Amino acid sequence: MIMKAKLAANFPWSASTLLVTTLLAGCASATTEDRLAADQPEAQDQIKSRLLETFRAAEQKDLVRLDSYHLYGPKFTKYSAANPHRQDATSARNGEHTGLAAIQNLKMQAENLQIDVFGEVGIATFILNYNFQVSGETIERQEQSTLVFVNDHDNWKIVHEHFSPVIPNP
Repeated sequence: MIMKAKLAANFPWSASTLLVTTLLAGCASATTEDRLAADQPEAQDQIKSRLLETFRAAEQKDLVRLDSYHLYGPKFTKYSAANPHRQDATSARNGEHTGLAAIQNLKMQAENLQIDVFGEVGIATFILNYNFQVSGETIERQEQSTLVFVNDHDNWKIVHEHFSPVIPNP
């Protein structure tokens, strides 16, 4: 009994207060987990539309519009097969502009598109099928692709790109 009184003196919370606090903390984390795991069809549709708008801007060589779909800045990154190093905003933008200027008749399509939304962040994964012409020759490619989007004032923008060539199974 004396031990119980000493504990109560050192810890002013009652057992019921601790139980309620523990339950609320558990509910709060479940709510966060549920929120992050929940489908967000409206955001998924918005990201899909932005992805298709990005493809159209690239196909039309509308560089101003293409740039507006990116959140270029110090946190922007890109990986691609064309450059073995992580690219920052400036090198990624310059690479896109230079690459698009060198080709004609670009056509892009996302196959097996999956869009997952985690609050204000969306991740699109897909196989990018694309073809273009250089000096009259048609080039066809496939790349495993990941684009990370951030909701910037109700406007989904790309903050990270990763493209890797699809390597066929032998």
